[in-house]
Amino acid sequence: MTQTYEGMFLLDNQTVRADWKAAKNAVLDIAKKHGAEVVSARRWDERKPAYVIRGHKRGTYLLTYIKSPPQNVAIIRRDIELDERVLRYMLLSTESVPDSE
Repeated sequence: MTQTYEGMFLLDNQTVRADWKAAKNAVLDIAKKHGAEVVSARRWDERKPAYVIRGHKRGTYLLTYIKSPPQNVAIIRRDIELDERVLRYMLLSTESVPDSE
């Protein structure tokens, strides 16, 4: 049984400026590697966070929706935390993907 998850990822702006597709795929490949299906992934916005994170004053947000077995989410989280391109993230269970996605 799979569950739908909404993920918001704050990516290193320097990496995004160098190659947006590679930065986006870094996150998506982690999810796919652990059996998740990517339903939607889009660039949300480039913003200044409320505070400096690891020396970064700006970051680009990636909004994703994935379907994954619940037991795989802990492994996905661990791999995301180890990726230096991801400054912060939030991965939450959701009932469904919004129609706008």
